[in-house]
Amino acid sequence: MTRSEAPTPEAPPSAGGSWLRILGAAVLLVVLGLALRAGWLDPSRVRDFILSFGVLAPVVWTLLYLVAVFIPYATTVMTVAAGLAFGVVQGGLLTYGVTLFASLLPFTVARRLGRDWVERRVGGTRAEKYVELINRHAFLVLFYLRLLPTLPYEVQNHVAGITRIRYRHFLLASALGNGPILFVLAFLGDGMATPDSPRLWAAVVLYVLALLTPPALALIRKAMGKPPLPGS
Repeated sequence: MTRSEAPTPEAPPSAGGSWLRILGAAVLLVVLGLALRAGWLDPSRVRDFILSFGVLAPVVWTLLYLVAVFIPYATTVMTVAAGLAFGVVQGGLLTYGVTLFASLLPFTVARRLGRDWVERRVGGTRAEKYVELINRHAFLVLFYLRLLPTLPYEVQNHVAGITRIRYRHFLLASALGNGPILFVLAFLGDGMATPDSPRLWAAVVLYVLALLTPPALALIRKAMGKPPLPGS
């Protein structure tokens, strides 16, 4: 083997990157604990808080949502709160627009800090073929996850970040798949504003159907002898 053919040694894991991941996880746990203690996972309390800012309510909601994208299930609360505060149409459109670009924050963090670490850990293991399968079909996997609530939205962003999906494909899959479940959640929030209205029950039925769709598809595919879809 000539000198030019010698393999390039693998760079050792960055100690700084490891500590940064640990620090980030600790911060998220603290924020989640404070949110639980303050009752910030209650859509009604979030609605009351943001509406107290008057015409700036959508701006305050947007700033809170930028934090929520890092906390599991927090964006669900924020979307329901948007329906409560602004109605199904305005709340749904606001959530749809903000969500599309806010999701780039955890996606980028996971890509910068997590993808190389994951690839080093799974390289040469039995999990490697599954990671490669996801990488080859990353757009379809993310589109399916967006369309149906199989994983928390916040987790989806981090999972996408450690794949090789391109930024434009991430945005496209999100733009195509986000709409239905976001408007269902906004509809749920709008129905909660008037508990005696049939809209609340209609929204609950739609949300339950959305939750049941992934396991139903998994059972159908199993009966047909086909492999399960991602996240099923």
